[in-house]
Amino acid sequence: MMGMGKGLSFILITLLPQNIIFIPCIIGIGVSGFKLYKSIVKDRNKDNIKIEVLRHTLFSIMMLVGLTIAAIIEILISTNILKNFIKYF
Repeated sequence: MMGMGKGLSFILITLLPQNIIFIPCIIGIGVSGFKLYKSIVKDRNKDNIKIEVLRHTLFSIMMLVGLTIAAIIEILISTNILKNFIKYF
């Protein structure tokens, strides 16, 4: 039983911090892409499509910043927490 608690805490320490940011960013990009698709299929007006593509592009850039922050957290913070965790156990 004691090994299961250590393993669970190990998994939470290594996976949780960056995935708090990573998973919502990926879901947001998917929803934004689906909304772009629906607006293209529904409305054939080129001006409206340009606005939707611009909106999707700006949102994707914001999500890219979020994914970059998640990667930095994984590289810097998670590894340092893991090193301290290994010393503790």
